[in-house]
Amino acid sequence: MSWQEFIERQLSFLRGKTQPLPSQAEPALKRRWRLLQVESTIACNLRCIMCPWREIAKNVENHGIMTQEIWEAIRPHLPQTQSVDFTGGGEPLLQPRLLEWIGEAHAAGCQTGILTNGLLLTQKKAAQIIQAGLNWICFSMDGATAEIYEEIRVGSNFETVCQNLANIAALRSHKVPKTMINFVLMPLNFHQVEDMVKLAHRLGVDQVNFKQCDVIRGEQGKGYGLFAVEKTKDIRRLEKALAKARRLAKKLKIKTTAFPFIPEEQPVCDQDPRNSIFILHDGAAGPCINLAIGGPTTFLGQDVVMPTIHYGRLPDQNLTDLWETETCKFYRDRFESRVRAYDAVIVNSAIGSSWSKFGETLQAAKGAMPEAAEGCKVCHYLYNI
Repeated sequence: MSWQEFIERQLSFLRGKTQPLPSQAEPALKRRWRLLQVESTIACNLRCIMCPWREIAKNVENHGIMTQEIWEAIRPHLPQTQSVDFTGGGEPLLQPRLLEWIGEAHAAGCQTGILTNGLLLTQKKAAQIIQAGLNWICFSMDGATAEIYEEIRVGSNFETVCQNLANIAALRSHKVPKTMINFVLMPLNFHQVEDMVKLAHRLGVDQVNFKQCDVIRGEQGKGYGLFAVEKTKDIRRLEKALAKARRLAKKLKIKTTAFPFIPEEQPVCDQDPRNSIFILHDGAAGPCINLAIGGPTTFLGQDVVMPTIHYGRLPDQNLTDLWETETCKFYRDRFESRVRAYDAVIVNSAIGSSWSKFGETLQAAKGAMPEAAEGCKVCHYLYNI
């Protein structure tokens, strides 16, 4: 790859964060939000060993289930939304009105999806959720065998989840909904990365996402991560094994995504608050789930505190009013200024530059960016982990 090709790829990646999704109702460019992430519930039917939200969910109102009143405050804004993800810290299939809400979002021209543990997705429910208009579904599966999977996803059943995932693949039409697996990398399961690719192939899955165990609250999730501050012999070994699994996936025509094992600061994270909002089960709105639910956490091995950032709360306030609050505008503007500063250095350095200047250019681009917001500075997402 030439230096100029790298530059174009880098800028395309950044532009892609604001690239509109296809819309069925009106041109997506007219839509205000790229994404509304709606935490339909923070309740869950499992006790996963690394989950940071399980303890929080024990002490919330209405058992952590989003009410119809809050959804009705969201619904009028669906025509201004490109995509709705009904997932937060819990299991969306515990939301009694999920099918209805997916159907309403679909009818408004939104792309829709959920991340689920899959245990409750019977064949009947699978048919209903496809009929409602789901565009993508991702299963949380952190083991390629019952022994490893059930040790991590306590309370689940490996064979049942595999069958439920296979049902979706068999029932869907023209590969809609897209099917994915999220595999959270941990010391307990890393040796199964290739086996997970093979399992995904057998179940008819389109994509496997290899994720770092990067979200921590207190002791929940602590000590499970495989990433590090710098590249070590162990990190190189992990990178090599993961690369081999991804090559196998490519051969089997399964797409994969993966995050680095060492931090690399980005101008803006994948959550991208410039054009998205996270809405908690109780109606509180914020930049993302990490900032919406703050508390003690660990950032690259250091104990820190994640601040809680809310723009306001539905249904007491209107979503468009929350979008114009000073707090929301601060996050939007700060990330926009970081992207512009980063882009400017990359573009200016492209003329007459070569790969020998690659590292210097990236460092200069990072140095040109305004400082990240307080919470983002201690969030693994911003560092692409």
